Amino acid sequence: MGWGAMPLLFIFLSGSTTEGCNEPQTSKQSPAQTPPPTEQRTQAAPDDQDTSAWHLPYFGFNAKGALDPEKQTQYADAFFDQIPGFIKKNMVVRVNAGTQSQQTFADDWTPAMMKLWADFQKKQGVRFIYVVNGNDTPANQAAMIQRWMDAGASFDFIEMMNEYYLPKYAKGDKSKKEVTDMITPEKYVNTILPDFWKELDKFHLPYYVIFAPSKPGKANADKIMDHWNEVMTDALKNKYPDRQLNATIHLYLKGGTDLGGFDYDQIDRVRKDMPSGRHIAVTEAGVIDPGLSYQQAGETAASHYRNILQHLQPGDYLLDQVLYNAGKNNNTAALNPQTNGETNKGKVILQFIKNRLK
Repeated sequence: MGWGAMPLLFIFLSGSTTEGCNEPQTSKQSPAQTPPPTEQRTQAAPDDQDTSAWHLPYFGFNAKGALDPEKQTQYADAFFDQIPGFIKKNMVVRVNAGTQSQQTFADDWTPAMMKLWADFQKKQGVRFIYVVNGNDTPANQAAMIQRWMDAGASFDFIEMMNEYYLPKYAKGDKSKKEVTDMITPEKYVNTILPDFWKELDKFHLPYYVIFAPSKPGKANADKIMDHWNEVMTDALKNKYPDRQLNATIHLYLKGGTDLGGFDYDQIDRVRKDMPSGRHIAVTEAGVIDPGLSYQQAGETAASHYRNILQHLQPGDYLLDQVLYNAGKNNNTAALNPQTNGETNKGKVILQFIKNRLK
């Protein structure tokens, strides 16, 4: 079905790693910074009472929440139990993923699955992000968000779809399950977003819209990304100046461990092009290199994140790809049944978190 036949961010993951798997307020407000109530955070690490100020972006994981939800939440509980409470309240899960978010509908999320994740959020006191499925109808997506809330979940913000700047969307490549129509930045801004907002404004949650990553060394691709971002910038500044729209961007290091050539300054360019006071959510980031061991992938990802964090501000978001994957040869996962929970990458990222993202 096309976008017109569609609707509706938990922080969880996408279908293709290389492609991105990519507070309750009015849509004209900035994201709420109030953490979940302390009494909801149980079984925290011994230093849960440390109330040190955070002064950092929120950190967390992109999650394929519909994948093995019972086992995934079991592993996630054990993982998050090791994180001190004062840090955990600043942790985030993009529960319904990136690419996967564009492939799953109401029937794919049973009440039991939603309850598992809502109970996980209540126990751990973490934040969630919901990603809208642009292949659904706006009314259906509004109903999905309401179902999540009825199950006890809460969201920091709503992410308006996933990676629409990719060639598969520009071409309308329907051989991909997540593609049902051709999408241009103009169509996204002028038609798709306002159609969904008519149904989603009632949740009074901030919106984050898609910005494209730069493509250094690929002149034509970089030109396409630049045009996408020009349209987004104009929308934030001129078309929807009264809406508190924020930016989401995905930052993957591909093919190796050399961080020297990565364009980290693109984060600053996006911020410069937005109205003041808006936030940036890097809702997918990581290292794409199947040749790396879990340990190498984790160490390189942590170094990548330290560099990204130099360009982010308090109130921004940075999410690791990915919380859980069941595959034998996927070195991006923090949790995997092949290792009965934490992978070596997960151990590295856990230490990075416990060291206050250092």
